[in-house]
Amino acid sequence: MPRSTNPNKLLRYGFTTGACATAATKAALETLITGMAPHDVEIQLPNGKGVCFQVKMVERSHDSVTCAVKKDAGDDPDITNGMDILSTVRLNHDTPSGKVLFLQGEGVGKITIDGHELQKGEPAINPVPRKMIQSHVGDLLKAHSLECGVEVTISVPGGKEIARQTLNPRLGIEGGISILGTSGIVVPYSEEAYLESIHQSIQIAFKNGCSTLVLNSGSKSEAVLKQALAHLPELCFVHYGNWIRKALLCAAKATECREIVAGAMLAKATKLAAGHFETSSRQVAVDKSFIADMAKEAGYSGEVCHKITQLTLVRGIADLIPFNQNEPFYQLLAKTCYEVCRRITGNKRLTFYLMNLSGEWVRYPNI
Repeated sequence: MPRSTNPNKLLRYGFTTGACATAATKAALETLITGMAPHDVEIQLPNGKGVCFQVKMVERSHDSVTCAVKKDAGDDPDITNGMDILSTVRLNHDTPSGKVLFLQGEGVGKITIDGHELQKGEPAINPVPRKMIQSHVGDLLKAHSLECGVEVTISVPGGKEIARQTLNPRLGIEGGISILGTSGIVVPYSEEAYLESIHQSIQIAFKNGCSTLVLNSGSKSEAVLKQALAHLPELCFVHYGNWIRKALLCAAKATECREIVAGAMLAKATKLAAGHFETSSRQVAVDKSFIADMAKEAGYSGEVCHKITQLTLVRGIADLIPFNQNEPFYQLLAKTCYEVCRRITGNKRLTFYLMNLSGEWVRYPNI
């Protein structure tokens, strides 16, 4: 297990919405077939490991059963942690034996644009969770000698509201969250999960006609770039978090990409200029000596350079050197970031935006 900020404490793994949906589906189908509601249920993850889930709720109707499993994300700050994942199952004798019909329930999104692994109109239940559910449904039907299909409706009460805090609305997934997971396990602070969201966002942008990608670290930098590039559709804007190198690589390799715009706030930009592509404060500290040397190169006095080394926060540079396009320090910083990014993007057209929290920017090249 990965470690927490406390070196003596291991972070606790959790389980994906896909694993929870599978467990809820198995519990509901068992109840529907046998008439007996389980208190807990075991499923197999994609790696073959068996894990047990407590069944939180069982509700019966004349031809269906609904069960709920509580999402436990472990020590990961997952926005869906603690939510109930519900599955309602109904036997369908008009569909091929063993086939699962996936239906959209409350709080689960619907695919509305091209570029996803699923077709438009489908509920946002990703391929691996679908495969897990299909496998467990098939095993249960076979064990009870039933030859029919099964309707599975996944619901997440409160999912519509939570989804507004995710990337789903910008990715054309409307009405709720996605049922996710490739391993069934939530690894705390997983880099893999974020990198997958970068890749997905870029692919969806291309599938919907975008040839320019605007790579930004998050909501604050994106808000500034949307002002500067108001003519571009929202799908062009992709968050890279702390992994700008991965985003640049993905964009650079894509034949559909004609232009790359990269942007960073001042603190991340100073790390990027020093050659650090992964800019997390947990991994890379701000090098104030590097910043002071850059100021010296740009022609600032020894006094200003010394004061930079004494700063507590990087944003304090603006108190010493006013932030604007004409200041040599910011011109040099933006140019250096551009040159670092150019190592990855090669011959693709590239523009770099250096930004501050006040919504101002310095662009390189400034054309």
